[in-house]
Amino acid sequence: MDSKKKVLVIAYYWPPSGGAGVQRWLKLTKYLAKLGHEVHVLSVDPEKASYFNLDESLKEDIHPNVKVHLSDSFEPINMYSRLVGKKNVPTAGYSNVDDQHWKQKLVSGIRSNVFIPDPRIGWKNFAYKKAMEIIQNENIQNVITTSPPHSTQLIGLKLKRKLKDKIKWIVDFRDPWTDIYYYNLLQHSKISHNINLKLERQVVEESDRIITVGEGFKESFLSKTNKVTPDKFEIISNAFDPDDFKMKDEVHPDKDVFLASYIGTVSDKYEPDVFFEALGQLAKDFPDAPIQFKATGVVSERLQELITSHLGDKASFHAPVPHEQAVHAMLKSRVLLLITPGIEGTIPGKTFEYLASGRRIVSIGKGDSAKAIIKCNAGAAFERSEKEAVYAYLKSALMDYQNNIPFETDYDELKKMSWNYKAAQVAELLR
Repeated sequence: MDSKKKVLVIAYYWPPSGGAGVQRWLKLTKYLAKLGHEVHVLSVDPEKASYFNLDESLKEDIHPNVKVHLSDSFEPINMYSRLVGKKNVPTAGYSNVDDQHWKQKLVSGIRSNVFIPDPRIGWKNFAYKKAMEIIQNENIQNVITTSPPHSTQLIGLKLKRKLKDKIKWIVDFRDPWTDIYYYNLLQHSKISHNINLKLERQVVEESDRIITVGEGFKESFLSKTNKVTPDKFEIISNAFDPDDFKMKDEVHPDKDVFLASYIGTVSDKYEPDVFFEALGQLAKDFPDAPIQFKATGVVSERLQELITSHLGDKASFHAPVPHEQAVHAMLKSRVLLLITPGIEGTIPGKTFEYLASGRRIVSIGKGDSAKAIIKCNAGAAFERSEKEAVYAYLKSALMDYQNNIPFETDYDELKKMSWNYKAAQVAELLR
């Protein structure tokens, strides 16, 4: 291995923040540290942060050799949540947004036209000052900024313009910026939209390298400028942590229930209707079968109504749980529902944990997620128009359950989708 490298990762979402966005760099820093690199993380003081949810258990997964630095922040989202009510503040993925309601329009309008590119912009100057201090004191040459929130990228942009070749600035885009699937809900004016486009372009052009999770996102960012070539990008998908699945040999689905589950945040904008239509029809056709659906996380009210209309009391909804319990919920399931927004290249982070669970995956939406599922022989993917095909697949899964036929995935392919494998890819980009 090369000599030990030093890296500063700037990430807004960090334990005790919960949610899928925390996992990527919590895990990558863990395995970079295990590889022997000196890893520093700069995040926001949780006392000043505006997190969507909390998961204190994630603190236990911070590698002891990772040095965590915190900075102050100004969080206007905390103030306007008091003005319009916390339930009217958009959650992760805009899963609670009713784009017809005046309060939601007001919140989105304030968010998009006053706080550009996002309400976490108040962290920028505090984080920049702290980052300069860390870089100088620790003699750090590699800086990685990860987003969302995309205001984090403006910290990296400011650092790069100040320090120039003294640092290598690597941008990590976990999600698109102006092409994110809920962007049209944000009530942007023409001015704010153009500012976002300009900032996005500057980050893409002025960074040294760009990491993103799939080819579709890469193409999205490449389309923003003619000054960048494809070789500036490195595709490093999300992954799973083998340590999180040590309970796998001990936790099994209940024998008396054919349980289909969704774990995470989901909006009706994802359009998952076909799955529930098919599962509902299966429940009607096989009334004696113990079919159940369980959602653990954040599900929009409109989608809850849709699910209940097809499944009645066979459906249940549960609040978000700590990550360890989320893994437990996956392992207790027979079928895991994956929903990919209608954007090419989108791979939800949960895809890889679903794969690691060894449970059968039904993906609504194809693309890069479907490729991973097929490569691991872990389930099937369908377009939103393929109700009959979804029904046939679920029926086959039910028959296997009733006949005690086990479901098996390709674990040799799965090993390539672990965080330790991905961390080695990141290490190759450091100088």
